[in-house]
Amino acid sequence: MDYNKNYYADLGLDKNATDDEIKKSFRKLAIKYHPDKNNGNKDAENRFKIINEANGILSDTKLKQEYDQRSPHGKSYSPFGGFGGFGGFDGFGGSGFEFNFGGNDIFSTFFGQNNPFGFNFSHREEFKENLDVNVNATITLKDIYLNETLTIKYKKYVHCDDCKGTGFDNKSQADTCEICNGTGKHNGKICEYCLGTGIIHSGQCKTCHGEKVILQDAEVSIQNISQLRNSIKNIHRGYGHQSKYYRDKIGNLILTVNVNRDDNYTIINNFELHKNIDIHFQDAIDGKEITFNHIDNIKIDFKLPTKTKNGDILKIKNKGLLINDNNRSDLYLKINIIIDYERI
Repeated sequence: MDYNKNYYADLGLDKNATDDEIKKSFRKLAIKYHPDKNNGNKDAENRFKIINEANGILSDTKLKQEYDQRSPHGKSYSPFGGFGGFGGFDGFGGSGFEFNFGGNDIFSTFFGQNNPFGFNFSHREEFKENLDVNVNATITLKDIYLNETLTIKYKKYVHCDDCKGTGFDNKSQADTCEICNGTGKHNGKICEYCLGTGIIHSGQCKTCHGEKVILQDAEVSIQNISQLRNSIKNIHRGYGHQSKYYRDKIGNLILTVNVNRDDNYTIINNFELHKNIDIHFQDAIDGKEITFNHIDNIKIDFKLPTKTKNGDILKIKNKGLLINDNNRSDLYLKINIIIDYERI
């Protein structure tokens, strides 16, 4: 921010201009000096940069208040109180200023996020939307064993149905689109501002408040989770946010599935399911039939071999993980002999 610049004058206003007057003046000048309307005219481009910078300050409540207090061109300027007792610039160190729009599109204040241009002239790179949605999901070994469909629920921005993604109140006053001059096309493409209608409206959509998009519940289903063994990251194209500025631009859902392991079960050789099981020493010696709940909570009856020893690994067929749709691998029981405990 340059306190010596008269940002009000750059927008053709005096320092007592209201927020609405600032908005209207910037909109008018932005359209007048926009590079697409001036065929490479450097003077127009420079003028556009100037009003762009002025807008960045005066459309931001916090920056505007700071400017008004510290600039001799501001409406609340005081030569004795504006600069913190002349002891520097309150944390800026008096140098190294960096102009920052705070991550917002420079036209958002005036167009209610209906930025028809899709770029800015700040020190940062060309305007970009982050349309990807990152979601983390955790599943258990039981989920893998059962192979049930995993449904991921999340939220994403979609075009507002009430205004068809224009951001306008379609019942408000209609005017010819200044960007495409009512033709519905701009630079050989459908005008992104009026969406090809050639008409814009003076009022903002009451549902999305001019944002063009609203936050909505969404979900995606993941099949065959039985094949998951480790945490993975999947990219589901076209399941992310919808762009405010480009109708056909949609981001991706970046889904990270974490597998939460079970203390009693491990996977060996990718398909073998191993379980630790406690056996009373007398049952092991006698080779009795035991009953235990498997990972799916279904009881399994299994006869121990006579004189089963601690650390023995016993196999139960077809009770492991799915190999394909119809066949399971085997379950392996690792025996842990318990000597002292009360049997019910």
